[in-house]
Amino acid sequence: MKLSQKWNALWDNDFHVAEKRKIVFAIPLAILVVGIIMMIIFRFTLGSAFNLGTDFAGGYSVDVKLGNKLTESNRQDYYSQIEEVFTSVTAENGKTYKVEISGAMQMQGSGDTASIHIKYSQINGVSENEMSNYVNPAIISALEQNVLNKVPNVSVNGKVITATYDEVINADGENSPFTALRGQFIKVVSDLNKNYEAGITVDESSFELNPENNKQLIITSSTDVKNSANLRKAIVTAMNLPDKYSGTVTGGDMVGATVSSELLFTAIIAVVLSLMFMLCYIGLRFQLSSGLACILALLHDIVIMFMFMAICHIEINSNFIAALITILGYSINNSIIIFDRVRENMRSLNAKKLTPEGVANKSVKETLMRSINTTITTLIMILMVAIIGVTDIRIFAFPIIIGLLAGTYSSMCIAPSLWALFQRVGKNRENFNLPPVEKKNKKAKTAKTSKIGA
Repeated sequence: MKLSQKWNALWDNDFHVAEKRKIVFAIPLAILVVGIIMMIIFRFTLGSAFNLGTDFAGGYSVDVKLGNKLTESNRQDYYSQIEEVFTSVTAENGKTYKVEISGAMQMQGSGDTASIHIKYSQINGVSENEMSNYVNPAIISALEQNVLNKVPNVSVNGKVITATYDEVINADGENSPFTALRGQFIKVVSDLNKNYEAGITVDESSFELNPENNKQLIITSSTDVKNSANLRKAIVTAMNLPDKYSGTVTGGDMVGATVSSELLFTAIIAVVLSLMFMLCYIGLRFQLSSGLACILALLHDIVIMFMFMAICHIEINSNFIAALITILGYSINNSIIIFDRVRENMRSLNAKKLTPEGVANKSVKETLMRSINTTITTLIMILMVAIIGVTDIRIFAFPIIIGLLAGTYSSMCIAPSLWALFQRVGKNRENFNLPPVEKKNKKAKTAKTSKIGA
Protein backbone atom coordinates (compact mmCIF):
# COMPACT_ATOMS: atom_id res chain seq x y z
CA MET A 1 0.00 0.00 0.00
CA LYS A 2 2.81 2.38 0.86
CA LEU A 3 4.48 1.74 -2.48
CA SER A 4 1.32 2.59 -4.41
CA GLN A 5 0.88 5.76 -2.37
CA LYS A 6 4.42 6.86 -3.16
CA TRP A 7 3.84 6.18 -6.85
CA ASN A 8 0.59 8.15 -6.86
CA ALA A 9 2.29 11.03 -5.08
CA LEU A 10 5.14 10.98 -7.58
CA TRP A 11 2.68 10.89 -10.49
CA ASP A 12 0.58 13.74 -9.10
CA ASN A 13 3.60 15.94 -8.50
CA ASP A 14 5.05 15.40 -11.98
CA PHE A 15 8.53 14.03 -12.59
CA HIS A 16 11.20 16.51 -11.64
CA VAL A 17 13.43 15.64 -14.58
CA ALA A 18 14.29 19.16 -15.65
CA GLU A 19 15.28 20.27 -12.14
CA LYS A 20 17.68 17.35 -11.88
CA ARG A 21 19.50 18.25 -15.08
CA LYS A 22 22.90 17.80 -13.43
CA ILE A 23 22.19 14.11 -12.83
CA VAL A 24 20.57 13.79 -16.27
CA PHE A 25 23.69 15.17 -17.97
CA ALA A 26 26.12 13.33 -15.65
CA ILE A 27 24.97 9.83 -16.75
CA PRO A 28 25.92 10.15 -20.46
CA LEU A 29 29.04 12.09 -19.43
CA ALA A 30 30.13 9.12 -17.30
CA ILE A 31 29.56 6.75 -20.25
CA LEU A 32 31.60 9.11 -22.44
CA VAL A 33 34.51 9.10 -19.97
CA VAL A 34 34.47 5.30 -19.69
CA GLY A 35 34.35 5.04 -23.48
CA ILE A 36 37.32 7.37 -23.95
CA ILE A 37 39.33 5.42 -21.36
CA MET A 38 38.56 2.12 -23.11
CA MET A 39 39.42 3.64 -26.48
CA ILE A 40 42.82 4.71 -25.13
CA ILE A 41 43.40 1.23 -23.68
CA PHE A 42 42.43 -0.49 -26.94
CA ARG A 43 44.56 1.97 -28.92
CA PHE A 44 47.73 0.99 -27.06
CA THR A 45 46.94 -2.72 -26.55
CA LEU A 46 45.19 -3.68 -29.79
CA GLY A 47 46.43 -0.90 -32.07
CA SER A 48 43.00 0.64 -32.77
CA ALA A 49 40.51 2.51 -30.58
CA PHE A 50 37.58 1.10 -32.56
CA ASN A 51 37.13 -2.40 -33.93
CA LEU A 52 36.82 -1.39 -37.58
CA GLY A 53 35.64 -4.10 -39.97
CA THR A 54 36.98 -4.74 -43.42
CA ASP A 55 34.29 -2.41 -44.80
CA PHE A 56 36.34 0.46 -43.34
CA ALA A 57 39.85 -0.90 -42.86
CA GLY A 58 40.16 -3.50 -45.63
CA GLY A 59 41.49 -7.00 -45.00
CA TYR A 60 41.48 -10.45 -46.60
CA SER A 61 38.87 -12.88 -47.87
CA VAL A 62 38.53 -16.57 -48.70
CA ASP A 63 35.78 -18.55 -50.38
CA VAL A 64 34.95 -22.11 -49.35
CA LYS A 65 33.25 -23.63 -52.40
CA LEU A 66 31.08 -26.56 -51.35
CA GLY A 67 28.62 -26.92 -54.23
CA ASN A 68 25.58 -29.10 -53.60
CA LYS A 69 26.84 -30.08 -50.15
CA LEU A 70 26.02 -26.59 -48.86
CA THR A 71 22.33 -25.98 -48.13
CA GLU A 72 20.29 -23.58 -46.03
CA SER A 73 19.73 -26.33 -43.47
CA ASN A 74 23.40 -27.15 -42.85
CA ARG A 75 25.16 -23.84 -43.44
CA GLN A 76 25.23 -23.02 -39.72
CA ASP A 77 27.15 -26.28 -39.14
CA TYR A 78 29.71 -25.19 -41.72
CA TYR A 79 29.87 -21.72 -40.13
CA SER A 80 30.71 -23.31 -36.77
CA GLN A 81 33.44 -25.46 -38.31
CA ILE A 82 34.97 -22.44 -40.06
CA GLU A 83 34.89 -20.34 -36.86
CA GLU A 84 36.69 -23.14 -35.00
CA VAL A 85 39.38 -23.25 -37.68
CA PHE A 86 40.00 -19.49 -37.46
CA THR A 87 40.43 -19.51 -33.68
CA SER A 88 43.64 -21.53 -33.91
CA VAL A 89 45.65 -21.45 -37.14
CA THR A 90 49.15 -22.96 -37.05
CA ALA A 91 51.46 -21.79 -39.84
CA GLU A 92 54.70 -23.24 -41.25
CA ASN A 93 56.76 -20.80 -39.16
CA GLY A 94 55.56 -22.64 -36.04
CA LYS A 95 53.38 -19.80 -34.77
CA THR A 96 49.72 -20.18 -33.86
CA TYR A 97 47.45 -17.31 -34.85
CA LYS A 98 43.96 -16.39 -33.67
CA VAL A 99 42.27 -14.84 -36.69
CA GLU A 100 39.07 -12.85 -36.14
CA ILE A 101 36.38 -13.13 -38.78
CA SER A 102 35.17 -9.69 -39.83
CA GLY A 103 31.41 -9.34 -39.88
CA ALA A 104 29.23 -12.29 -40.75
CA MET A 105 30.02 -15.14 -43.12
CA GLN A 106 27.88 -15.10 -46.23
CA MET A 107 26.42 -17.98 -48.19
CA GLN A 108 26.67 -17.19 -51.88
CA GLY A 109 25.12 -18.94 -54.85
CA SER A 110 23.20 -22.21 -54.80
CA GLY A 111 23.49 -25.71 -56.17
CA ASP A 112 26.81 -26.35 -57.92
CA THR A 113 28.00 -22.78 -57.28
CA ALA A 114 27.17 -22.60 -53.54
CA SER A 115 30.02 -21.25 -51.41
CA ILE A 116 30.76 -19.47 -48.14
CA HIS A 117 32.48 -16.08 -48.29
CA ILE A 118 34.62 -15.12 -45.28
CA LYS A 119 36.32 -11.79 -44.59
CA TYR A 120 38.96 -11.26 -41.92
CA SER A 121 41.16 -8.38 -40.85
CA GLN A 122 44.93 -8.24 -40.65
CA ILE A 123 46.13 -9.49 -37.28
CA ASN A 124 47.44 -6.75 -35.00
CA GLY A 125 51.25 -6.81 -34.89
CA VAL A 126 51.54 -9.10 -37.94
CA SER A 127 53.03 -7.62 -41.09
CA GLU A 128 51.39 -7.84 -44.49
CA ASN A 129 54.29 -10.01 -45.66
CA GLU A 130 53.74 -12.49 -42.81
CA MET A 131 50.00 -12.53 -43.52
CA SER A 132 50.59 -13.32 -47.20
CA ASN A 133 53.39 -15.87 -46.78
CA TYR A 134 52.33 -17.71 -43.63
CA VAL A 135 48.89 -16.87 -42.18
CA ASN A 136 46.78 -16.93 -45.35
CA PRO A 137 48.25 -20.23 -46.69
CA ALA A 138 47.76 -21.75 -43.21
CA ILE A 139 44.11 -20.65 -43.19
CA ILE A 140 43.48 -22.21 -46.60
CA SER A 141 45.24 -25.42 -45.57
CA ALA A 142 43.32 -25.63 -42.28
CA LEU A 143 40.00 -25.06 -44.05
CA GLU A 144 40.79 -27.77 -46.60
CA GLN A 145 41.78 -30.18 -43.86
CA ASN A 146 39.00 -29.51 -41.36
CA VAL A 147 36.04 -28.37 -43.46
CA LEU A 148 36.45 -30.15 -46.77
CA ASN A 149 37.68 -33.45 -45.34
CA LYS A 150 35.62 -35.79 -43.20
CA VAL A 151 37.04 -35.24 -39.71
CA PRO A 152 36.49 -38.01 -37.13
CA ASN A 153 35.79 -37.79 -33.42
CA VAL A 154 38.60 -39.76 -31.76
CA SER A 155 38.51 -41.42 -28.34
CA VAL A 156 41.17 -43.55 -26.59
CA ASN A 157 40.33 -46.19 -24.00
CA GLY A 158 43.13 -48.53 -22.92
CA LYS A 159 44.26 -50.42 -26.03
CA VAL A 160 41.32 -49.29 -28.17
CA ILE A 161 41.27 -46.21 -30.42
CA THR A 162 37.85 -45.37 -31.85
CA ALA A 163 37.39 -42.98 -34.80
CA THR A 164 33.75 -41.98 -35.43
CA TYR A 165 32.75 -40.30 -38.73
CA ASP A 166 29.57 -38.54 -39.78
CA GLU A 167 29.05 -40.89 -42.71
CA VAL A 168 29.15 -44.66 -43.19
CA ILE A 169 32.58 -46.03 -44.12
CA ASN A 170 32.44 -48.40 -47.07
CA ALA A 171 34.85 -51.35 -46.57
CA ASP A 172 34.44 -52.96 -50.02
CA GLY A 173 37.33 -52.92 -52.53
CA GLU A 174 40.96 -51.88 -52.37
CA ASN A 175 40.09 -48.20 -52.94
CA SER A 176 37.56 -48.09 -50.13
CA PRO A 177 37.87 -45.41 -47.41
CA PHE A 178 38.52 -48.20 -44.91
CA THR A 179 41.65 -49.32 -46.79
CA ALA A 180 42.84 -45.71 -47.21
CA LEU A 181 42.41 -44.92 -43.52
CA ARG A 182 44.23 -48.08 -42.46
CA GLY A 183 47.14 -47.21 -44.74
CA GLN A 184 47.24 -43.59 -43.51
CA PHE A 185 47.37 -44.63 -39.87
CA ILE A 186 50.05 -47.30 -40.27
CA LYS A 187 52.28 -44.71 -41.98
CA VAL A 188 52.14 -42.27 -39.05
CA VAL A 189 52.31 -44.75 -36.13
CA SER A 190 56.07 -44.37 -35.73
CA ASP A 191 55.77 -40.57 -35.67
CA LEU A 192 52.98 -40.75 -33.09
CA ASN A 193 55.05 -43.01 -30.85
CA LYS A 194 58.10 -40.78 -31.26
CA ASN A 195 56.46 -37.38 -30.80
CA TYR A 196 53.76 -38.24 -28.27
CA GLU A 197 55.06 -41.44 -26.63
CA ALA A 198 51.78 -43.00 -27.74
CA GLY A 199 52.74 -46.64 -27.22
CA ILE A 200 50.75 -47.84 -30.26
CA THR A 201 51.52 -51.26 -31.73
CA VAL A 202 49.33 -52.20 -34.71
CA ASP A 203 49.31 -54.10 -38.00
CA GLU A 204 46.69 -54.51 -40.73
CA SER A 205 44.72 -56.98 -38.62
CA SER A 206 44.29 -54.35 -35.87
CA PHE A 207 41.65 -52.47 -37.89
CA GLU A 208 37.95 -53.26 -38.12
CA LEU A 209 34.64 -51.54 -38.60
CA ASN A 210 32.24 -51.61 -35.68
CA PRO A 211 29.67 -54.26 -36.73
CA GLU A 212 26.94 -52.30 -34.90
CA ASN A 213 27.93 -48.93 -36.29
CA ASN A 214 29.56 -48.69 -39.75
CA LYS A 215 30.51 -45.08 -39.02
CA GLN A 216 33.10 -46.22 -36.44
CA LEU A 217 36.58 -47.48 -37.17
CA ILE A 218 38.10 -49.43 -34.27
CA ILE A 219 41.88 -49.72 -33.94
CA THR A 220 43.15 -52.22 -31.35
CA SER A 221 46.75 -51.90 -30.16
CA SER A 222 48.63 -54.79 -28.55
CA THR A 223 49.74 -52.40 -25.78
CA ASP A 224 48.03 -49.65 -23.81
CA VAL A 225 47.79 -46.32 -25.64
CA LYS A 226 48.62 -43.05 -23.91
CA ASN A 227 45.46 -40.92 -23.69
CA SER A 228 46.29 -37.23 -24.13
CA ALA A 229 44.65 -34.29 -25.87
CA ASN A 230 47.67 -33.69 -28.12
CA LEU A 231 47.78 -37.34 -29.19
CA ARG A 232 44.06 -37.40 -29.97
CA LYS A 233 44.46 -34.22 -32.01
CA ALA A 234 47.33 -35.79 -33.95
CA ILE A 235 45.26 -38.93 -34.61
CA VAL A 236 42.38 -36.77 -35.88
CA THR A 237 44.77 -35.10 -38.33
CA ALA A 238 46.13 -38.48 -39.47
CA MET A 239 42.68 -40.02 -39.87
CA ASN A 240 41.04 -37.25 -41.93
CA LEU A 241 39.12 -38.83 -44.76
CA PRO A 242 39.57 -36.93 -48.05
CA ASP A 243 36.31 -36.17 -49.83
CA LYS A 244 36.76 -35.62 -53.54
CA TYR A 245 33.27 -34.12 -53.75
CA SER A 246 33.80 -31.66 -50.91
CA GLY A 247 34.90 -28.59 -52.89
CA THR A 248 37.80 -26.14 -52.86
CA VAL A 249 39.11 -23.16 -50.90
CA THR A 250 40.23 -20.09 -52.84
CA GLY A 251 41.29 -16.57 -51.89
CA GLY A 252 43.51 -15.26 -49.16
CA ASP A 253 43.98 -12.08 -51.17
CA MET A 254 43.98 -8.51 -49.92
CA VAL A 255 40.66 -6.71 -50.30
CA GLY A 256 40.20 -2.96 -50.10
CA ALA A 257 37.77 -1.10 -47.88
CA THR A 258 34.35 -1.08 -49.54
CA VAL A 259 33.37 2.01 -47.57
CA SER A 260 35.85 4.46 -49.06
CA SER A 261 36.80 7.76 -47.48
CA GLU A 262 34.78 9.57 -50.15
CA LEU A 263 31.66 7.51 -49.42
CA LEU A 264 32.12 7.99 -45.67
CA PHE A 265 32.54 11.75 -46.14
CA THR A 266 29.36 11.83 -48.23
CA ALA A 267 27.47 9.94 -45.53
CA ILE A 268 28.65 12.41 -42.87
CA ILE A 269 27.58 15.36 -45.04
CA ALA A 270 24.16 13.74 -45.53
CA VAL A 271 23.71 13.31 -41.76
CA VAL A 272 24.80 16.91 -41.07
CA LEU A 273 22.41 18.26 -43.71
CA SER A 274 19.55 16.18 -42.34
CA LEU A 275 20.22 17.53 -38.83
CA MET A 276 20.19 21.08 -40.19
CA PHE A 277 16.86 20.52 -41.97
CA MET A 278 15.46 18.97 -38.78
CA LEU A 279 16.57 22.05 -36.87
CA CYS A 280 14.84 24.32 -39.37
CA TYR A 281 11.62 22.29 -39.35
CA ILE A 282 11.38 21.97 -35.56
CA GLY A 283 12.36 25.62 -35.12
CA LEU A 284 9.56 26.75 -37.42
CA ARG A 285 6.95 24.36 -36.03
CA PHE A 286 7.81 24.89 -32.36
CA GLN A 287 10.69 27.06 -31.16
CA LEU A 288 14.32 27.44 -32.13
CA SER A 289 15.21 26.31 -28.62
CA SER A 290 13.18 23.14 -29.19
CA GLY A 291 15.10 22.46 -32.39
CA LEU A 292 18.46 22.97 -30.66
CA ALA A 293 17.41 20.65 -27.83
CA CYS A 294 16.36 17.95 -30.32
CA ILE A 295 19.61 18.16 -32.31
CA LEU A 296 21.74 18.01 -29.16
CA ALA A 297 19.71 14.97 -28.02
CA LEU A 298 20.39 13.28 -31.37
CA LEU A 299 24.11 14.00 -31.03
CA HIS A 300 23.90 12.37 -27.60
CA ASP A 301 22.43 9.22 -29.21
CA ILE A 302 25.22 9.10 -31.79
CA VAL A 303 27.95 9.52 -29.17
CA ILE A 304 26.45 6.89 -26.83
CA MET A 305 26.18 4.35 -29.66
CA PHE A 306 29.82 4.92 -30.61
CA MET A 307 30.93 4.70 -26.97
CA PHE A 308 29.20 1.36 -26.40
CA MET A 309 30.70 -0.02 -29.61
CA ALA A 310 34.10 1.11 -28.31
CA ILE A 311 33.57 -0.19 -24.75
CA CYS A 312 32.41 -3.62 -25.96
CA HIS A 313 34.93 -3.50 -28.86
CA ILE A 314 32.26 -4.68 -31.28
CA GLU A 315 33.07 -4.48 -34.95
CA ILE A 316 31.94 -1.32 -36.74
CA ASN A 317 30.93 -1.95 -40.34
CA SER A 318 28.33 -0.76 -42.83
CA ASN A 319 25.57 -2.38 -40.73
CA PHE A 320 26.40 0.02 -37.90
CA ILE A 321 25.92 3.02 -40.19
CA ALA A 322 22.49 1.68 -41.16
CA ALA A 323 21.61 1.21 -37.48
CA LEU A 324 22.78 4.73 -36.69
CA ILE A 325 20.55 6.31 -39.33
CA THR A 326 17.61 4.17 -38.15
CA ILE A 327 17.97 5.40 -34.58
CA LEU A 328 18.21 9.04 -35.65
CA GLY A 329 14.80 8.77 -37.30
CA TYR A 330 13.32 6.88 -34.34
CA SER A 331 14.67 9.24 -31.69
CA ILE A 332 13.64 12.48 -33.40
CA ASN A 333 10.07 11.18 -33.58
CA ASN A 334 9.96 10.68 -29.80
CA SER A 335 11.36 14.16 -29.19
CA ILE A 336 8.83 15.81 -31.50
CA ILE A 337 5.98 14.09 -29.62
CA ILE A 338 7.23 15.59 -26.35
CA PHE A 339 7.71 19.07 -27.79
CA ASP A 340 4.27 18.94 -29.36
CA ARG A 341 2.96 18.42 -25.83
CA VAL A 342 5.17 21.27 -24.60
CA ARG A 343 3.58 23.60 -27.16
CA GLU A 344 0.07 22.53 -26.15
CA ASN A 345 0.85 23.09 -22.49
CA MET A 346 2.26 26.52 -23.26
CA ARG A 347 -1.01 27.42 -24.99
CA SER A 348 -3.53 25.81 -22.67
CA LEU A 349 -1.91 26.67 -19.36
CA ASN A 350 -0.95 29.99 -17.94
CA ALA A 351 2.70 29.37 -18.64
CA LYS A 352 3.76 32.61 -17.02
CA LYS A 353 2.68 31.20 -13.66
CA LEU A 354 4.87 28.13 -14.21
CA THR A 355 8.59 27.69 -14.48
CA PRO A 356 10.13 26.26 -17.67
CA GLU A 357 10.98 23.17 -15.64
CA GLY A 358 7.33 22.80 -14.65
CA VAL A 359 6.16 22.83 -18.28
CA ALA A 360 8.90 20.36 -19.26
CA ASN A 361 8.06 18.00 -16.40
CA LYS A 362 4.33 18.05 -17.16
CA SER A 363 5.00 17.34 -20.83
CA VAL A 364 7.27 14.41 -20.00
CA LYS A 365 4.67 13.00 -17.63
CA GLU A 366 1.89 13.21 -20.23
CA THR A 367 3.94 11.40 -22.88
CA LEU A 368 5.76 9.01 -20.56
CA MET A 369 3.60 5.92 -21.00
CA ARG A 370 3.43 6.42 -24.75
CA SER A 371 7.24 6.61 -24.97
CA ILE A 372 7.77 3.61 -22.68
CA ASN A 373 5.21 1.43 -24.49
CA THR A 374 6.65 2.30 -27.90
CA THR A 375 10.20 1.56 -26.77
CA ILE A 376 9.31 -1.73 -25.06
CA THR A 377 7.34 -2.92 -28.09
CA THR A 378 10.22 -2.16 -30.44
CA LEU A 379 12.79 -3.52 -28.01
CA ILE A 380 11.02 -6.88 -27.67
CA MET A 381 11.02 -7.32 -31.43
CA ILE A 382 14.72 -6.39 -31.78
CA LEU A 383 15.70 -8.67 -28.88
CA MET A 384 13.90 -11.62 -30.45
CA VAL A 385 15.61 -10.91 -33.77
CA ALA A 386 18.97 -10.75 -31.97
CA ILE A 387 18.33 -14.06 -30.19
CA ILE A 388 17.00 -16.17 -33.05
CA GLY A 389 18.38 -14.27 -36.05
CA VAL A 390 21.40 -15.05 -38.16
CA THR A 391 24.78 -13.45 -37.50
CA ASP A 392 24.20 -10.57 -39.93
CA ILE A 393 21.04 -9.57 -38.09
CA ARG A 394 22.66 -9.89 -34.65
CA ILE A 395 25.45 -7.51 -35.64
CA PHE A 396 22.80 -5.04 -36.76
CA ALA A 397 20.60 -5.58 -33.67
CA PHE A 398 23.13 -4.66 -30.96
CA PRO A 399 23.62 -0.98 -31.94
CA ILE A 400 19.85 -0.74 -32.54
CA ILE A 401 19.21 -1.89 -28.95
CA ILE A 402 21.73 0.60 -27.56
CA GLY A 403 20.29 3.34 -29.77
CA LEU A 404 16.73 2.60 -28.64
CA LEU A 405 17.67 2.96 -24.98
CA ALA A 406 19.81 6.05 -25.61
CA GLY A 407 17.11 7.64 -27.78
CA THR A 408 14.39 7.05 -25.21
CA TYR A 409 16.59 8.54 -22.47
CA SER A 410 17.52 11.59 -24.54
CA SER A 411 13.91 12.24 -25.63
CA MET A 412 12.47 11.98 -22.12
CA CYS A 413 15.29 13.49 -20.09
CA ILE A 414 17.94 15.37 -22.05
CA ALA A 415 15.84 17.21 -24.64
CA PRO A 416 13.25 18.57 -22.10
CA SER A 417 16.01 19.53 -19.67
CA LEU A 418 17.88 21.42 -22.38
CA TRP A 419 14.67 23.16 -23.49
CA ALA A 420 13.97 24.29 -19.93
CA LEU A 421 17.53 25.55 -19.65
CA PHE A 422 17.23 27.50 -22.92
CA GLN A 423 14.03 29.18 -21.68
CA ARG A 424 16.09 30.97 -19.06
CA VAL A 425 18.25 32.61 -21.73
CA GLY A 426 17.49 35.79 -23.68
CA LYS A 427 13.95 36.72 -24.77
CA ASN A 428 12.61 33.27 -23.86
CA ARG A 429 12.49 34.48 -20.26
CA GLU A 430 9.54 36.71 -21.17
CA ASN A 431 7.36 33.63 -21.80
CA PHE A 432 7.51 32.76 -18.10
CA ASN A 433 7.64 36.16 -16.42
CA LEU A 434 11.16 35.45 -15.33
CA PRO A 435 12.99 38.51 -14.03
CA PRO A 436 15.68 39.87 -16.37
CA VAL A 437 19.25 38.94 -15.65
CA GLU A 438 20.93 41.69 -13.71
CA LYS A 439 23.83 43.24 -15.55
CA LYS A 440 26.77 44.30 -13.54
CA ASN A 441 27.38 48.05 -13.58
CA LYS A 442 31.02 48.41 -14.41
CA LYS A 443 31.11 52.13 -13.45
CA ALA A 444 29.54 51.48 -10.06
CA LYS A 445 31.90 48.59 -9.50
CA THR A 446 34.91 50.77 -10.43
CA ALA A 447 33.75 53.61 -8.17
CA LYS A 448 33.21 51.20 -5.32
CA THR A 449 36.68 49.78 -5.80
CA SER A 450 38.22 53.28 -5.86
CA LYS A 451 36.40 54.23 -2.70
CA ILE A 452 37.65 51.17 -0.89
CA GLY A 453 41.16 51.90 -2.11
CA ALA A 454 40.99 55.44 -0.80
